[in-house]
Amino acid sequence: MVDYVELQYATMLSNRLQLFKIKSRNPYKINFRCPECGDSQTSKSKARGWLLESKDQTFVYYCHNCGVSKSFHNFLKSVDPYSYKDFLTEKFIEKHGSAKNPDELPVTQTLEKIKPVFDEHPLKKIKKISQLKHDHPAKKYIQDRKIPPEQHYRIFYAPKFKTWVNSMLPDKLEMKKEEPRIVLPFLDKKGNLFGFAGRGFDPNGLRYMTIMLYDDRPKIFGLDKVDFNSTYYVTEGAIDSLFLNNAVAMAGADGNTDGLENIENAVFVFDLEYRNKEIMKRLEKVISKGVSVCLFPQSLSKYGKDLNEFALNGLTTSQIQEYVKRNTYKGLDAKIRLLELKKC
Repeated sequence: MVDYVELQYATMLSNRLQLFKIKSRNPYKINFRCPECGDSQTSKSKARGWLLESKDQTFVYYCHNCGVSKSFHNFLKSVDPYSYKDFLTEKFIEKHGSAKNPDELPVTQTLEKIKPVFDEHPLKKIKKISQLKHDHPAKKYIQDRKIPPEQHYRIFYAPKFKTWVNSMLPDKLEMKKEEPRIVLPFLDKKGNLFGFAGRGFDPNGLRYMTIMLYDDRPKIFGLDKVDFNSTYYVTEGAIDSLFLNNAVAMAGADGNTDGLENIENAVFVFDLEYRNKEIMKRLEKVISKGVSVCLFPQSLSKYGKDLNEFALNGLTTSQIQEYVKRNTYKGLDAKIRLLELKKC
């Protein structure tokens, strides 16, 4: 049975979310129009946002239109920040018993204010994919994704992901059930860890979990390797960035350039989905700033929608790099090319 407090606050959102409907109660599946992207602009009957009961009996949010994936905590905070504080209070009481004054709850229980604790570099506690045996499931997973072998040292494996996270951020994750995850660390120029993305193996669970150790840092993967003085690429996903030379990944790659340097050298590489309203908004936002973008021709859709799918369907990393270079546009040329692709 899904966590009672989460279910209570999920159902309270019924008057705030369009086309809200409980589709199943065992396990819980709640459907509505996505508040992140607005869902379909042409069809008011489409609802592709879902709150799904995970194996650890909590809700995870996923939109089949824009691809947003997040925990119920973060979903509630973005949709109804006023109810979010009450939700945190009830979760604290559920875990620790009644509190006389909810306003005096320890700040370590509000998820964004936990201070990181290190006794050594956190990555020393887990292994790189390059260090695993050839038959290890995590190594085979990375190999099956066709990620270049020379990039395996940048990816880590945490067999007990929640334990590892809580060793840095005490009580950050509830320990109802452990799980292994692939870890893509966010490192600064000096190699200091300031956040990471955890990629799960469970197809029914939360696919990606992004955790920041410091709230004031931008969610960028690859700062420790990128050369901002040369042409560099900005992808949406960390894994996609591993198929390009001199690349970083920004969570969402929504056109926000915070944390990037020498933006005139940047080329944003979005997924090949010109019918996706959210991606089109991001493309137009980047182009309006005068930043270069990669606009793949529709003919490449036979290989998939992103760089990893290109590799899975037969393209080599050198071919992918060449396609990106060949289809980079800027300014008026980018606007004209985007108009052409909209008509395809």
